[in-house]
Amino acid sequence: MGAKTVIEERVFADFEKLSKEHKKEVADFVVYLRAKEELNATKEILRDKDFLKSIMRGDEDFRTGRFKKWSEVKEDV
Repeated sequence: MGAKTVIEERVFADFEKLSKEHKKEVADFVVYLRAKEELNATKEILRDKDFLKSIMRGDEDFRTGRFKKWSEVKEDV
């Protein structure tokens, strides 16, 4: 099967049949769902105390200048 699943094909086909007003409502709902997923992912990260500490250490390293530029790192990759 191609890049699109049967569900995606059905959604896009149905979307095309909607009025302009309803298409905007669908678009707004998609934005809401994406924000909800991002919030849930953030909540999951915040529950992982070790991961959160690691992020905070990385942030501190960045603020104090303890980091390497990507241009320097990519030469070794």
